[in-house]
Amino acid sequence: MVRALVLGAAFVGAAAASAQADVTIPYNQYSESPTVGRGEGTSINPKDPGYGAMRIFIEKVLAYTDDKGPDALPAGQQVIFKPDQSVNRGVNALRAGIQFGKNAPGEKPVFNDPSWGFIYNSVPFGITFDQMTAFLYTAKTDAQGRNGTQLAQSVLDTRGGTQVVIPVVGSTAQNSGFFPKPIGRATCEAGDADCLAQKDGIGLAGMCTSGWRIRYLSPSQDIVDRACDMLVERGMIKQKTLIYYPAVGGQPVLVPMQTGTIQGFEYINPSDDLVDSFPIKDAAALRPLGNPDAGDLDCTPAVAFPLPAGTKSTCSQNIGQLGARYAHTPAWHQPSLVSWMHIDKPVWNGLTPAQQAAILRAAKETVPESFKATESIQCEKLADMLAINTGVAQRNHDGTPRLVNGKPVSAKMTLAVWPENDLKILKQAADDFFAKLEGGAEKTDAQKDFSIISTAWKAHAKAVGGETFTPGTFPAPGCKIVK
Repeated sequence: MVRALVLGAAFVGAAAASAQADVTIPYNQYSESPTVGRGEGTSINPKDPGYGAMRIFIEKVLAYTDDKGPDALPAGQQVIFKPDQSVNRGVNALRAGIQFGKNAPGEKPVFNDPSWGFIYNSVPFGITFDQMTAFLYTAKTDAQGRNGTQLAQSVLDTRGGTQVVIPVVGSTAQNSGFFPKPIGRATCEAGDADCLAQKDGIGLAGMCTSGWRIRYLSPSQDIVDRACDMLVERGMIKQKTLIYYPAVGGQPVLVPMQTGTIQGFEYINPSDDLVDSFPIKDAAALRPLGNPDAGDLDCTPAVAFPLPAGTKSTCSQNIGQLGARYAHTPAWHQPSLVSWMHIDKPVWNGLTPAQQAAILRAAKETVPESFKATESIQCEKLADMLAINTGVAQRNHDGTPRLVNGKPVSAKMTLAVWPENDLKILKQAADDFFAKLEGGAEKTDAQKDFSIISTAWKAHAKAVGGETFTPGTFPAPGCKIVK
């Protein structure tokens, strides 16, 4: 979701027509999650079940390239972005830091290692969304006065990049982990014996030695991994047993949960979590979120790790029933998200200047507009997520009730917080991670590129007072559920 996801970003292939006629540009969408993708959505209203954040961008481009209104273009110059999963998706389409320097037949795309793209997606313990958009559009990041987006393009161009990169969607603070046990203290309800027994949680040390298999994308995966190593180095744990599941583009995270391949994960935000991790069954007027105990609850057989390509789930258990009932804040790993569009230069250069300007205008407007749309529904969706498993018990993998000491265990989703001391360790690990990617005195070309971007980003963060991590209210300002 870094995630990052891409969450909502896209690889754009060849245009279907010249710039002298309506242009259809097929693109491969990394995610169908509503707040970061879903370009095939039917609505731009976040309260509508058919909402898609990418749809805002697509409809703006349509409006700004049609032959109506004061900004009308000549008839036949409308630009149509069309989701098409048959279009080849390049490596890590979420980030701006992709190198498509080699596009000849049979040659693989070239990309930076280390990649600096996550700096444009959202840095762990990073700046706020407003501060990030200032970096993208108004900051002067170098002597040439380029903003962050222009800086990204210039670095790509110097390496022979063959694409134009454009931020197109903004999304809110992310959920930093659904796990079987709380890392810190959970907000337990009266009578919830399982939750109350967890007391202050297992802590980062307990997570590192849990033996869990989790889906935690880079760079947050690298940071957790480094933090676990730090605990070993300090003698606080003997060894780490936490295992990471490699992300599979386009695969819903619910699949590896239902197959027993993972036990926890980080994902997006309450509205997307509801769509992606809680199948709605037997919805009715009195129970609009449905009945989690309906449907096929038998998830056997368990599937090997890592999950074979093309694996599909065979059951309808949600993540709380499967045990990952503790939802963690703050969003240290991804305080917000910006998704990108990557357009092949031949396609871009085949457009008229007016069409290019319309696309850039639509993208710049969509980033904050999609963020605000997502933010507007998060409190309501969090309340739904915390309520959906009320009165529901956890299940074994075969669908039978899970019992502890002969009693059922609640599947009710419950908020938990990362302990402050653990956040400090994770922040130290994040600093170590940055330093490693920046390299030493003798840098590789990729490390030089990374340092150009990281230096500019750090200077901006300092200038806008973003050096201290300020997570704010989860999941959105004004939310009375939790602060």
